[in-house]
Amino acid sequence: MNHIAAGTLFKSYAHWVKATTLVWRVPVSEDGELTSPQRKFKLHYSGGSHMHVTGKGVEGAEDWVPLRIAGLNIPADVMAKYPHLYGSTHLEIEPQYLDKVREWCRGQVAVSVESHTGRVLDCTGVQLAGMLDDLYYTDEPLGDHYCKQTQSHVISVWAPTAQKVELLHFWELRGGQADVHTMKKNEKGVWSFRRPGDWKDTAYKYRVTVFCPWTNQIETVEVTDPYSRCTTGNGERSLLVDLNSPALMPPGWWEHRVPGLTHWTDVSVYELHIRDFSATDPSVPHHLHGKYRAFCRQHLYPNEPRRLSHGLAHLKSLQEAGLNHIHLLPSYDFGSVPERPEEQAYVQEDLSQYPPDSERQQQVILSIADRDAFNWGYDPVHYGVPEGSYSTAPDGPMRILEYREMVQALHSLGLRVVLDVVYNHTFASGPYSQNSVLDKIVPGYYHRRQEDGEMCHSTCCNNTASEHRMFERLMIEDITHWARHYRVDGFRFDIMGHHFISNMTAIRNALNSLALERDGVDGRHIYIYGEAWDFGEVALNQRGRNASQHNLGGSRIGAFNDRMRDGAMGGSPYQPPDCQGFATGLATDPNGAHHQGSAQEQLATLLHRTDWVRFALAGNLKDFEAVVADGRLLAGQHDTYHGNQPLAYGCDPAENVVFNGCHDNEAIFDQVMMKVGSHVDADGRARVCGLSHALVLLSQGVPFTHAGDDLLRSKSLDRDSYNSGDWFNRIDWTGQHNNFGVGLPPASKNQHAWPFKQPLLAAADRYRPTPEIIARQAAYFKALLRVRWAWNLCCVMRCRKRGGERKRRRGLSHLFSQLAVARAVVCTAAAGSSTICFVYVETHETEMCPTVGLAPMWR
Repeated sequence: MNHIAAGTLFKSYAHWVKATTLVWRVPVSEDGELTSPQRKFKLHYSGGSHMHVTGKGVEGAEDWVPLRIAGLNIPADVMAKYPHLYGSTHLEIEPQYLDKVREWCRGQVAVSVESHTGRVLDCTGVQLAGMLDDLYYTDEPLGDHYCKQTQSHVISVWAPTAQKVELLHFWELRGGQADVHTMKKNEKGVWSFRRPGDWKDTAYKYRVTVFCPWTNQIETVEVTDPYSRCTTGNGERSLLVDLNSPALMPPGWWEHRVPGLTHWTDVSVYELHIRDFSATDPSVPHHLHGKYRAFCRQHLYPNEPRRLSHGLAHLKSLQEAGLNHIHLLPSYDFGSVPERPEEQAYVQEDLSQYPPDSERQQQVILSIADRDAFNWGYDPVHYGVPEGSYSTAPDGPMRILEYREMVQALHSLGLRVVLDVVYNHTFASGPYSQNSVLDKIVPGYYHRRQEDGEMCHSTCCNNTASEHRMFERLMIEDITHWARHYRVDGFRFDIMGHHFISNMTAIRNALNSLALERDGVDGRHIYIYGEAWDFGEVALNQRGRNASQHNLGGSRIGAFNDRMRDGAMGGSPYQPPDCQGFATGLATDPNGAHHQGSAQEQLATLLHRTDWVRFALAGNLKDFEAVVADGRLLAGQHDTYHGNQPLAYGCDPAENVVFNGCHDNEAIFDQVMMKVGSHVDADGRARVCGLSHALVLLSQGVPFTHAGDDLLRSKSLDRDSYNSGDWFNRIDWTGQHNNFGVGLPPASKNQHAWPFKQPLLAAADRYRPTPEIIARQAAYFKALLRVRWAWNLCCVMRCRKRGGERKRRRGLSHLFSQLAVARAVVCTAAAGSSTICFVYVETHETEMCPTVGLAPMWR
């Protein structure tokens, strides 16, 4: 049977978790008992990747050492870091072999197991991350930096598994031949080269020779620097820049005033895509469409410094009403858009000529979707580099200056800036893609892997491993880099639940350490929030205590509250789109969808969903008690959401990011289009949108609104417009057209729902709001902002007046006692009544408890 392989090296079931410790889920004996004849384990190595498996076991190894069976389960400290490996056999390397095997990470490594009689039973590859963390973690500077000790410029990269690293230096940003320089490695696996000082504004890459577990062979690859601070177009080469150069700072950069923030519960967020802001704004010069400088008055109208574009005028009006944070969708270097204009594809026909339910518009958009200038950008390549497609000059350091100009311009409007960061995955991995960076340098380390060694893809693609120390270090240093060098004021973490509480705590502490005098920013005022969804390989703490909703209470890190969204709008993104909720007419104005049940069943559902809304309004506090739909007095953590999750999970209103719509899924107007009955006219649908905004803006916590929702923005029912071009993502800041009925949404994400969506689009002329309706709803949204920031209401939103926890609870209980009445009235508004109502709060000087009533607004 020697021709039958005993295992495979294309899987890596063994884990080298510490310097001397490996674990593998293989029994120690035939019956799994230590008292029985024990099996023999070996660690094999080949520097040239010549090992293969036959029926005789591992062949082609250059060396091997025995592994001692140390127990039936893994040690407690290993269990804490790798809980998913519980039940694996604990193997130890004898101390006399340690000096030899620590260098084996630079080649191919395997583990084999034999019976006590010497018969080979199995062989597998080895995952090295734990060993690399234990032996090679370092805090020494990486990337291009100035070394005070040697008074020289040094370029360094952490590549402990590499056999060779060379620096490729280019005097030209594009083309030309590279000068090749040898780099030297230290004991921590850092390869360095002391560069001349006159290399500023020139380019470089690394050439790395390294074993790759995905191909099971030694690969020689060219790769940019993961610690790049600038790149050439499309991220092709890293660029040597001085971020402190006056040439890369707009006038008054360090002196300009950043809008203040007293409390995190004062935050209100408007989520905006940089290209959406100006790509279709006719008041913006064409060469600035979709660019950083479209935010900058000095570049828009050099001879009219006080003039504002339509988009800037709208942002200014929102700020004057009370908005204070602009959340920018990804603006780091991402790989899904060609950065140079000459490489971008454009629509060549007039799409407005086609009917509102036509397939033609989406056919044209999809034909160029991967080559045009539009993408949301959740495809990170270089975390610390501004995206080049938003720059007027993507092949040089101009993107740094222009990004700072944008931040300064938003600050000058009184708006703080939030960055959308995506550390949960990378755009590419492996040895062959130009957009693969981290995985070319230390293959298999920076990405999370299944127990068998395959890469995890639950986030969408190429999950990263923030439980590994050097990736956590990258996250921390990148966050503080953006805070210090670009003076941003907040961070929104994409799929934050795939990181860990320890990661987020370390990031929070690093930001808190930033001081105004030393770093130019007071990091204590920087707000952090994110998507705390609990799914994939990290769900239910399988890999450790992850940063999911049920773990974040008390952290003062914000988490998107889907309870409000699903309760108010109805259903969830994974249920039929015509599911109704508190704001969209469930039970009070049914749309006829049979799956919602009888009138009695709908009323029962409505009352339960109303509890979801009520607890979100009250700060999503898990220990807050209220009488729920069935008459019981329950704390939020003891009521349920979708049957199996706690309804409330927070400990502080600052942790409650309240939203009913965002860039993901349909815009609020489009949700309302699909949920309310066909008898509701354009005016009634607009009022339902207004109710949705009221629930968010008057909640206790951090209100979050997607750009254009206040203008009844539509994406023509597009469920996922990440790659749908300017056509479906258009915003008319003047409110003349809301973009509803511009064609069937792209088939790639919507075709299954076309039969449902096509009749709605065909009736676009009936349901599309007029400019007068849009103007009224925009004014209503601003009025809600003003109400929120009126002093009387803020005292409830913050819950920070003297009197402590007991009085805070008493005040909120009184508020809740009135919400039953408010609920009935606002449901009437949802049904299309001519009256819109909102809750107002009146606080007396001698009384800590607010009194609550209802006030009519607009007839």
